[in-house]
Amino acid sequence: MKKFLLFTAFFIGLSISTRAQNQKSGVDGKVSTADGPAIGIAVMLTNTSIGTVTDEEGRFKLDLSPGNYQLTFRGLGYTTQTVSVSIKSSQRKELHIKLLPKDTQLEQVTVTGAPEIEVVRESPYNVVALDTKGLYNSTMDLGHVLNRASGVKVRESGGVGSRMNISLNGFTGRNVKIFMDGVPMAGFGNAFQLNNIPVGVAERVEIYKGVVPIEFGTDAMGGVINIVTNQTGNTYLDASYSYGSFNTHRANISAGYTAKSGFTVQLNAFKNYSDNNYEVYLDRMLDISTGGYIRGDYYVKRFHDKYSNQTVMAKVGFVNTKWADRFLFGLTAGELEADIQNASTLSIVYGERTRSSKTLLPSVEYYKRDLGTKGLTVRFTGNYNINSNHNVDTASRVYNWYGEFMESNMRGESGTNTLSDFQDENYSSTANISYRISDHHSISLNDVLTGYERKLDSSVPMDDISSPADTMRRANTKNVFGAAYVYRPSHDWNLNVFGKHYYQHVVGPRDTTTTNTSKYAELAADFQTTGYGVATTRFYKDYQFKASIERALRLPNANEIFGDELLTAGNSSLRPENSTNFNLGTTLNRQLKNGNTLYLDVSGYYRLTKDYIQQVQDARYGTISNVNFGRVRNIGVDVEGRYYLKNKAMIGATVTYMDLRNKEKYRDAQSTVIDATYNNRMPNTPYFFGNVDGAYYIHDLGGKGNVLSLNYTFNFVGEFYLLWESQGTQSTKATLDRQLYHDFIMTYAIKNGRYNISLEGLNLSNARLYDNFSLQKPGRSISVKLRYYFNTRQTKSQI
Repeated sequence: MKKFLLFTAFFIGLSISTRAQNQKSGVDGKVSTADGPAIGIAVMLTNTSIGTVTDEEGRFKLDLSPGNYQLTFRGLGYTTQTVSVSIKSSQRKELHIKLLPKDTQLEQVTVTGAPEIEVVRESPYNVVALDTKGLYNSTMDLGHVLNRASGVKVRESGGVGSRMNISLNGFTGRNVKIFMDGVPMAGFGNAFQLNNIPVGVAERVEIYKGVVPIEFGTDAMGGVINIVTNQTGNTYLDASYSYGSFNTHRANISAGYTAKSGFTVQLNAFKNYSDNNYEVYLDRMLDISTGGYIRGDYYVKRFHDKYSNQTVMAKVGFVNTKWADRFLFGLTAGELEADIQNASTLSIVYGERTRSSKTLLPSVEYYKRDLGTKGLTVRFTGNYNINSNHNVDTASRVYNWYGEFMESNMRGESGTNTLSDFQDENYSSTANISYRISDHHSISLNDVLTGYERKLDSSVPMDDISSPADTMRRANTKNVFGAAYVYRPSHDWNLNVFGKHYYQHVVGPRDTTTTNTSKYAELAADFQTTGYGVATTRFYKDYQFKASIERALRLPNANEIFGDELLTAGNSSLRPENSTNFNLGTTLNRQLKNGNTLYLDVSGYYRLTKDYIQQVQDARYGTISNVNFGRVRNIGVDVEGRYYLKNKAMIGATVTYMDLRNKEKYRDAQSTVIDATYNNRMPNTPYFFGNVDGAYYIHDLGGKGNVLSLNYTFNFVGEFYLLWESQGTQSTKATLDRQLYHDFIMTYAIKNGRYNISLEGLNLSNARLYDNFSLQKPGRSISVKLRYYFNTRQTKSQI
């Protein structure tokens, strides 16, 4: 740490000396429209992430070294302009740019959309940026939006509100971290997750694959998904309501007000409800009269799967003031109530199990560029979440899929009498300082502190609790510190070098005896390790080339260290998982002479995970423990291509293919016997999937400014093994067949998008779809959505 501080002081001193010796050359200017100064216009060096935005008077300033440049001017609702400038030594060139308005629908079908999207795409990391504005008229939640990105597969266990598992380049679950505005969502609670947040909450979604910037401060081997909400000071209203199949209702309202003083208020509120009573197929049915199963073909409706959640997000504070670009206090409150229809397979059905959850999350954010001196940027975020969960399973009954039941001697439908409340208390804070020393050098420091504590408060008598450890405290504190240095030898090339230090402190119950009678005590464990990486990008004409490498880590969680006091034993000697991640990619973004746009992105990756935390069984005691054993290797490629026919049409596709295999040669650490699954594909993991989508736009239909949009998506998932491919004969291998399905959305936008009506059809062919073994997803669904939107003023964006 001391060496790094000396390193930082050296570069700060170097920058002060350099700036004192050189007079600044560059470009000054003003951007205007027919209505006056153009506020929040992105002014970028073409094909780079270097740029600025215009202020309240439409003015901008760029310090540039002598040379020849192209500047691109972009703003929502205006035609993009590119101008060439030649800068001499110590020269300040003055520019006056006037932007012309364009059709508001064009922004939704152009690859060069919001300037923030371009900044993310042009970074050296393997990142996908999804502009969600074009999906605001759909009924999608954020989880289903992610399915449109290359390399991402979102797998769900049922209908609205069901559990979602995100696979990113083969990594899943604990290895992929979710953020909202750079804040970890791990502690947000069940009432506020990807499966229930409407797409209208987000301005864009950033998907970092493998190599992760230090700003996120997390132990994510697979990557990071960052949901970015409204980062501008607007006065706006966006309200919508939809109704669809399976008695599904969705309502959402987003509103914001910003005064000239910078005072702002933002509100997001949404509600989801569904009976989820879609039809499922079964090959056997429980006969209540005999207690046995009868083989056959059964088509039945889910009868105990209602889901309801409501959430309010409010922020108040100041934006675009002299002392803060953003200073916001927030409060998020949400709750959900849900039935539990079945276990991990459809063969076990429940008729009375339920769950509920409540979330209360206060937060604060401060962000300022050029704080005290030009080039110094400071950001701080903090939140504290109280998440309460209530689970009920007290009915001593066995149900079948007809809703019939018989009394049983079991304690609850699952065999465990449950009437309990789990309260999680989570906190997170992020501090980031970055300093642009000169046009060629910049540094940044980042620290993220997160933690949680859980304790069971059960209404069940203590004699019925399976273990005294169930009531013991579980706590986890994690701190990740990162430092990065960026070198820009020219405006079309930059190099990022970074390092991270991970520290974790966990507390939980552990069985301290080896006799048949368990005795539990509260014990603690500490972990710390380091990671590092390099990322670089180079621009050449319409091409961008990327390369990155990282030693990524994931720290063991509390359950892996302490066990679950039921079937899993703890292991305090676990080492962090580590993975070597390589990425190579190239992007083509070309404006053709006919005004059309061609976009193509190809990225390849290599992952080798070591010290993989794997579950093994103890034959003597019948328990399971976690050990550092196993290697997993993944080689894959993601491709995305799009062609934009001005503002009339678009056609595109994404495809992912990966080779994810078990590379642990021997059965266990002490064995010399080759494992039968060595070099097998990892089971229950799709390895070939993608989609093809197209859109057609009819302008001025029924009036000036009206647009009819027709959108079609064809989705496919290739066949894959549910179990190890070497197990069983060819005829008995468990596989999930290839899945094909079609979606269609038709939207009529009136008066430049102020009034909107949409008709949406999902899985039009009513295909039988599964994301997990035996858990069937909804069939064909139809919905209608009404949306009203206006935006009276847009202030400058925060890049």
